[in-house]
Amino acid sequence: SEGTKVFFDECDPISIETYSQNMVGKTFAEICDEDDREKDSILAETSGYKASHENKKRKGGLGELIEERFFHYAANNDSQPDFDKAGLELKVTPYKVNKNGSKSAKERLIITMIDYCNVINEKFEESHLWGKAQLILLVYYLYEKEIKNRLDYRINYAKLFTPPAEDLKIIKHDYKIIIEKIKAG
Repeated sequence: SEGTKVFFDECDPISIETYSQNMVGKTFAEICDEDDREKDSILAETSGYKASHENKKRKGGLGELIEERFFHYAANNDSQPDFDKAGLELKVTPYKVNKNGSKSAKERLIITMIDYCNVINEKFEESHLWGKAQLILLVYYLYEKEIKNRLDYRINYAKLFTPPAEDLKIIKHDYKIIIEKIKAG
């Protein structure tokens, strides 16, 4: 009910996924507004933070907003999954509705950057990539070109995802090819 704070267990992926359902159906602006009401002592600071996320050139801005304004943890670029204690990576990404009514990803989803110096010494199962890709909280919002302020995009989906076995074979194969190319210079 309104006014009742709901928490999640940062060690439990299912708890995090359940909590994430509270953002489904809301715009990023609504999430900010709810957070503002909870943190009325820092309203001056949050108005500047909100404005910075309206910048379309800022990659990852909406994902950072979800990290900081919905889950209330500081965004970072380290190699650990976002919810390290749960082994769970958060990915916030747009989808679009095509002219024929079908849905598709608006852009490719980047899991992580490859560290070319260290990756050649890692087995796939112990790799930085697999640490982030094996369990993802996938959050999709609807991209509509008519909407000028990114904070007005609506989140419509939040679900745990792990690559299915058939995709994992392809990922491992591609990983091996990448390692061989790096070793070859």
